[in-house]
Amino acid sequence: MERFILTEKEQQVFKLCSCLLNKDSSGMSFVEIIKEIGLSKTTINYAISKLRQVLNIVIGEDGYLLYKSTDTLYLEVYQSISFQMLKNKYISGVFFLHFFQEVYHERFSSLMKEVDAKFMSYETGKKELVKCRAYMKHFSLQLFTKRKVENMIDGEEKQIRFMFFCMVLSQFQCKFIDFFESENIQLNLFLDNIVKAFPFIFQSSKLKIKIFYRIALDRIEKGHLLPEDMIFPSYFECPVLSLEMFTQRVEMLFIDLDLTAQQKKLEIDFLYFLFCTLIYQPAYTLEGIDCQDNDCLTFINTIETIGGMTLTSKEKQYVCYAHKQCIVWHQMFHVSFCFHHLMTEQERFTEKNSDYMLLWNQIALALQEVPIYHDAFLQHPNMTFFFQRIFNTISFSREIPCKVFLLCYSAITQSTAMENLKNRQLTIKIDFVNTIEEADIVISELDLPDQEPSPKHICFVNLPFDLRDWKNIENTIIKWRTSE
Repeated sequence: MERFILTEKEQQVFKLCSCLLNKDSSGMSFVEIIKEIGLSKTTINYAISKLRQVLNIVIGEDGYLLYKSTDTLYLEVYQSISFQMLKNKYISGVFFLHFFQEVYHERFSSLMKEVDAKFMSYETGKKELVKCRAYMKHFSLQLFTKRKVENMIDGEEKQIRFMFFCMVLSQFQCKFIDFFESENIQLNLFLDNIVKAFPFIFQSSKLKIKIFYRIALDRIEKGHLLPEDMIFPSYFECPVLSLEMFTQRVEMLFIDLDLTAQQKKLEIDFLYFLFCTLIYQPAYTLEGIDCQDNDCLTFINTIETIGGMTLTSKEKQYVCYAHKQCIVWHQMFHVSFCFHHLMTEQERFTEKNSDYMLLWNQIALALQEVPIYHDAFLQHPNMTFFFQRIFNTISFSREIPCKVFLLCYSAITQSTAMENLKNRQLTIKIDFVNTIEEADIVISELDLPDQEPSPKHICFVNLPFDLRDWKNIENTIIKWRTSE
């Protein structure tokens, strides 16, 4: 969505900010800036100046330190803030988001009124409106500003809901209430009960369901219903929650809505589709999944042939389930641009493990030779990213664990430290070993005996671990992983 809001120069500034935030204290050289961001020597100083303006707006002059040393740029931020939070805060007040919020709540009356509210000229407002129309076009939707407020968006109802879902999830995330402007108490109660009943549901999945359900219920309340002839693609029902059980639970959301029995059934089917396709199912709930679907078998065979691996029966069940849900999601909804966060995710994978990404690219190229995938990749540019996540899950679950030798003064403290390390979610598997010679990484509170060869990756810490210790441990793990 950022490409429709930010200018090209602003996008470069935010890319520079992202790179700096992901660097350690070594900073970023001008050579790296030129290579990774596409700036020239003459535009680096301008970009630094613009970045300073952005940071002043978002976190204040006293919240950071941005400085140059010869040919290297450094950024220190004094408060805990992610790049996504920083960027969202910067663009939160733009006309683009204001306009769509007014359209969503059916308050838009005229462009003149909206540009006055944002203190901009009418001509600027017209240019901003062009961005809004361009964004909608990617969802096969059109905007008619001279229609009644309830009919300004023309297109399929499911696509209208999907467009607002992508916008709210991308820009507002957990602060979605800023967009909706009120709570839906019944929806909150329903989702809380669902999460209690099915504790494997991740908070990220709950967030997506909450946003999409809220949009669907708001649209229904305003009289925007799904067409009666709507057909759902064939998808895997949730293994632990049947449609019948789901219908009984979700009835509470429709008590105050004036719908016919057929309309209500269709809308509940839609909510159930979202539940089944937006919520990740751990492997232990997938017994009985049929892996005989031809497209799925092609996907599995391609991974095994090019990836040089043999999938277990449980891995095949997971791949079959995830593959099918990915396919049906893209059959239900479509958008013709790549989501920025997916491209960023891929860039980071490439940076951390280029060999692994080369392997995935070979798999993707092979899939494109299959007609069904070739056409799907052209129609749905995000599909390859989601397929890559399936491959990631299988590959990362097979990663060789990091062997850690932990040395502490107290045996009790050591036991606690080992539990903390296991539960820290350090993005790798950890196996504890009893000798330094076996270890990939040594984490120690004590001085080590002299020995040959000495361990390559040593991290000295204080116990119990403080924030500095955790950072040192994570940096040591990164060094070990990249050296491998």
